[in-house]
Amino acid sequence: MYRAGKGVGVSMVGGPGAPLSAMVVEELAALGVRRFVIVGMAGSLQSDIPAGSLVLCEKALRDEGASHHYEAPGDFSHPSSKLTAALRSQLEREGTPVREGPSWTIDTPYRETVPEIRRYRRQGILTVEMEASAVFSVARIRGCEAAALFVISDHLDDQGWQPRFYDCRPGLRHALDIAVRALAP
Repeated sequence: MYRAGKGVGVSMVGGPGAPLSAMVVEELAALGVRRFVIVGMAGSLQSDIPAGSLVLCEKALRDEGASHHYEAPGDFSHPSSKLTAALRSQLEREGTPVREGPSWTIDTPYRETVPEIRRYRRQGILTVEMEASAVFSVARIRGCEAAALFVISDHLDDQGWQPRFYDCRPGLRHALDIAVRALAP
């Protein structure tokens, strides 16, 4: 863990996915961590959100397995409203443009189907990623807060997948800085 300031540490998860992220939240919560912010990459389902853009997650569609071991059946897992508001306030203070909306959490990369993408796009889901719903669920059960700030790294649409991972690097650093400042006491 990297100490980013008084009372703020940054930990990198060694790979993508809900199960690994759930394990990290469990272990850090057992050590006393009470607030978690995911700063990571996500694919855009919406054509008007370019690579490198920031998206603040308001809820996560539970299309992975880990969250179902923590919470009762339901379509979405929700972040901490207080922690999400802290991120939103920091983004506003810095004048950083951000979209806010739901994300789709799925366990399997490269298995998003065109019918799913179309359906979720029509439902207004902005992003697809692999961790948010699990992290939100585990944090809630452990009495912690969790939120997510994503940087768009690729696009999924009817024509397929357009990776833009190099375009998101500056956005990732900026998102991390925002999260650290939002968490600082």
